[in-house]
Amino acid sequence: MPRTKGSDLYRAYLRMPDQKVDPESKTNTKSPEAAAEAFAEIIARTELDGQKMAAVLTHNGKQLAFHRFDRKPGSADYWRDRMGDIPWPPGLVGRPAEMEGGKRVNVYLDAQSLARAARLGDGNVSEGIRRALARDD
Repeated sequence: MPRTKGSDLYRAYLRMPDQKVDPESKTNTKSPEAAAEAFAEIIARTELDGQKMAAVLTHNGKQLAFHRFDRKPGSADYWRDRMGDIPWPPGLVGRPAEMEGGKRVNVYLDAQSLARAARLGDGNVSEGIRRALARDD
């Protein structure tokens, strides 16, 4: 996940068929993690499937991802299950912090799980997964 620079602005929102932005879905943030979480929550809305609506993720006005709800999996404009492919701005990616006894692993999460892990970890997916695993159920 990229780090933020001083003037970075990320936006995630739902675009309606008339090209207007749904104000309830709009997120403006300097946090790429919060933007990714907001975008993941929007594209997880399966009740919108088949409709001519779109979820949009931008960085400083430049489109990073555009999810069309009227497209099928595998289409270029279909981002559900492809959150890890978002082309974050170059130069912003940082090495994650290492922890004693830790090991880097890759996990594959659906959009809802990714959003929940980010929310549980205050924007940090790895921390969210650790917190979820630490819960005593």
